[in-house]
Amino acid sequence: MNLAKFTDQQKQSLLDLLVAGMYADGKLASIEDVKIQGLLDTIKFPSGDARNHFMDASVTRARQHAGAPESMRAFVAEIAKGFPAPELRRQACDALTDLLASDKEVAEKESQLLAVVKEEFKL
Repeated sequence: MNLAKFTDQQKQSLLDLLVAGMYADGKLASIEDVKIQGLLDTIKFPSGDARNHFMDASVTRARQHAGAPESMRAFVAEIAKGFPAPELRRQACDALTDLLASDKEVAEKESQLLAVVKEEFKL
């Protein structure tokens, strides 16, 4: 995925979206973690500790919303605000689609999350 047009803030929002996807089915696949780490590598953090802190915070945010559909919808709607351009929304949605399919199976909860993202991102 080419993230050249994404700001660091948008990359962080994308990370939140992907982490939500990673936790949607309750199974953490190693390939999903590799993709998450690849995204983290593109963000300029002042230190390794800052990177770890942000990742931990992202996991906490995503897990807070994972159990309740309306809470997840609100979380996704907030993330969508960070992507004003349709092209960036499409790229973010494509990154989520790729992540969800990376373990060779898309669970029902993952499909539901993807539907919410497409709706909230107006795709």
